[in-house]
Amino acid sequence: MTEPEPRSERPAAGSPPGTPLAAALALGRAHGIVSEEPVVLKDGSNVVVHLAPAPVVVRVATLTARIRRDPTPWLEREVALVTALAAAGAAVMRPSSLISPGPHAVDGWQMTAWAYLDHVPGAVPDAGATLVALDELHRVMATLTDPPGMPLLVPATVDLDVATAFAVRCGLLEAGRATALLADRDATLAEVLAETADRGPLHGDAFPRNSLMTPHGIVWIDLEDCCSGPVVWDDATLLRRTKDPEVERVFLARHGRALLDAAIRLRGLQEEVWNLIHDARREGRIPPAA
Repeated sequence: MTEPEPRSERPAAGSPPGTPLAAALALGRAHGIVSEEPVVLKDGSNVVVHLAPAPVVVRVATLTARIRRDPTPWLEREVALVTALAAAGAAVMRPSSLISPGPHAVDGWQMTAWAYLDHVPGAVPDAGATLVALDELHRVMATLTDPPGMPLLVPATVDLDVATAFAVRCGLLEAGRATALLADRDATLAEVLAETADRGPLHGDAFPRNSLMTPHGIVWIDLEDCCSGPVVWDDATLLRRTKDPEVERVFLARHGRALLDAAIRLRGLQEEVWNLIHDARREGRIPPAA
């Protein structure tokens, strides 16, 4: 899904009760971590908080929780897959040694906890380096002897269904366009699945900003859209977000033009709805939660 530009800021002392930040701090305190200088690393689909100075990052489901109503299945899938990948040596974010990844529920907020990664703030890997990192991630995924069970192409199925319904409820998307969009999704999804035989774990939202540049190389983060499916979904996601000609050349040789274009169209339908929602959020056009 398209995300706003990440930001990093230190909030003012204290946090109003009931906020995502207050809930993240409460989770830390429940585990003996008192953060005197929390840093909000990101505020987009979720609120991501570094419980500084402790090496713990808490990701609180905010906008995703409103759209999905119950974000727990997404968080559970991410925890299960990332835990397995970390044990297999993949370059992914790690569960924290101070707080279990969860999911946790605090004051009505659902959240997960992870180890803080030393990284270059604001640095984004180029398309070629991201391709190498994504291929390596897929290689490790293929070695998992007992991968967590995950539904097929969740970002383009269930997630697009709930996001479209949310956009219609909020007046961001006309009902007629929603119907046409989902019909296009159904046809394009059927085309992609008919032309592929591979089915395995996927990142689900694999593009450069969902990784970090660390002293040890590129590390993948934000796997809450993980799912099972053909690898062309992750590849199309990367190509659609980077539009890099060298990456396109590799993927054309790998998948062929017809399949790659179909997968890119499928990703584009998902992005259309999430872009509407993110734009409305930034502009204050999403009605308050009941």
